[in-house]
Amino acid sequence: MITQYSYGLNTRASQNNNVIDIYKKWNAEEVRADLQKKRTDLVNIVCQSRSDLNTSCVIRSANAFLAKETYVVGRRRLDARGAVGMGHYETCFHADSLGEVVDKLHQDGYTVYAVDNIMEYNPVSLWDEPFGRKSAFIYGNESDGLSKSDIELADKMVYIAQTGAVRSMNVACAASCVMAEYSRRYRIENYHE
Repeated sequence: MITQYSYGLNTRASQNNNVIDIYKKWNAEEVRADLQKKRTDLVNIVCQSRSDLNTSCVIRSANAFLAKETYVVGRRRLDARGAVGMGHYETCFHADSLGEVVDKLHQDGYTVYAVDNIMEYNPVSLWDEPFGRKSAFIYGNESDGLSKSDIELADKMVYIAQTGAVRSMNVACAASCVMAEYSRRYRIENYHE
């Protein structure tokens, strides 16, 4: 079952929140309404994450790049402090299984990409894949990445090219790289500098 997370209705002005100046005197509902007009079609799926910090940092980056939605697959409980309040402005869902999320996104016309660097699946570099506007990206957990069954649910697989000694980036960093590349290709108009 897919259900929406609710962080409560934060109606106070945002002056103490980590927001740009224009939103300092707006309440959360006003900020959400303004951001909704500027959102992209990008969707993030965090699958079986073991770290609330990484998951909530994906939510924070989803706000920075104005992703449409973020799905958290697996355990429901989520400590969103790492999102520094951005959960109030984002559309976040919990799902029991990845399959139900992929089915919903396919019905909505999305191409779903697994993001992992397991070369036996012949992933394409994120920089070279011509993904479209209606793209969703699945990120695995911090130690094991994506399972074989998760990868098989995806339409395609991409990896983030790295040149250092570390095997992989953490989930939040990988998701931020993907969102930045998506934003570069499908620039958000009227963004602040």
